[in-house]
Amino acid sequence: MLTVEKQLATVALGLPRKKRARLADMLMQSLATKRDIEVAEVWNAEAVSRARAYNRGELKAVSTEKAFGFKLGSSLSLVIS
Repeated sequence: MLTVEKQLATVALGLPRKKRARLADMLMQSLATKRDIEVAEVWNAEAVSRARAYNRGELKAVSTEKAFGFKLGSSLSLVIS
């Protein structure tokens, strides 16, 4: 007999990509602690602040290679549409 986890995984893996992504997000959110949520909120505010500063011309864009110290390869880029 399959465990509940294996049954759920089997059903989940049969879902279309977008629905799997939504399910994964829901599961990850269910694991978040209060501290995780606070940190995410602070980083979100920082990202918004930086984007607005960039749009006002107060910040310059830099390449990912310069920002991270290495060139991102195509194998590292994942886009969920």
